[in-house]
Amino acid sequence: MQGPAFPQPDAPLDLAGRLLRIFYAPRRSFAALGEDPDWLDWFVPVAIVCLLGVGAHFLTRDIVYNPETPLIKQQLQTLGEEQRLRHLGDLETARDKGWLLVVTGTFSSLVLVSGILWLLARFVFTSEVSYRSLLVVKGYGSLIIATEWLVRTALILAWNSPVVQTGPGLLVPESMVRTFAGQTLLAVSVFDLWQAVVLGLGVSVVARVPVGRAVFAVVALWVFYVMGLGLLGSMALSAGAVPVPVPTP
Repeated sequence: MQGPAFPQPDAPLDLAGRLLRIFYAPRRSFAALGEDPDWLDWFVPVAIVCLLGVGAHFLTRDIVYNPETPLIKQQLQTLGEEQRLRHLGDLETARDKGWLLVVTGTFSSLVLVSGILWLLARFVFTSEVSYRSLLVVKGYGSLIIATEWLVRTALILAWNSPVVQTGPGLLVPESMVRTFAGQTLLAVSVFDLWQAVVLGLGVSVVARVPVGRAVFAVVALWVFYVMGLGLLGSMALSAGAVPVPVPTP
């Protein structure tokens, strides 16, 4: 019986070509990396995401953190004086320093997710793969988040709303917002799912495992992550917390 077929690079691709193909031929991009990818392969895409994220923050912060927008004003009206002042302070801090959260969050996500993918490849798929290779997989996958920054920025500016949804959260009624199911659906983004699939394809190439197994494993991890966000969100709202919009790479 023949083993699974893995893509082989037809011709060398430069860094720009590999990054571009992540949107329409991700396995081709990963197959072109070689055994020892360069540090630029993970740094350049992450730097692109940071730059777009910081730009998105400055373009939208007067809407996202503006206490006069209807949504935030409605939230403030439900708070006591002490809570209201604290929340206003949190909004001001996020407005001034949110760009730092974009940068630190992007690099923290790179390190953490790459580690999880390495553990998956090494101990679940028993593949001898380097951590650097998984850094590159996550770095390339991060470009999907760059696309999300562009879409979210356009929607925030077009709708003049601090909160926009890029997933099934659009369909969540007000009565469900504080529930586990509602918070889970609100945490789902089609871009995150897209990124999870791309990461699964990357794992399948660098770890040399069947595509279906790798994609299923990564998407399953993402589902558990989203459910965790839903649980934490519903618990926080039940405790009376008022969420401050935070950039999440």
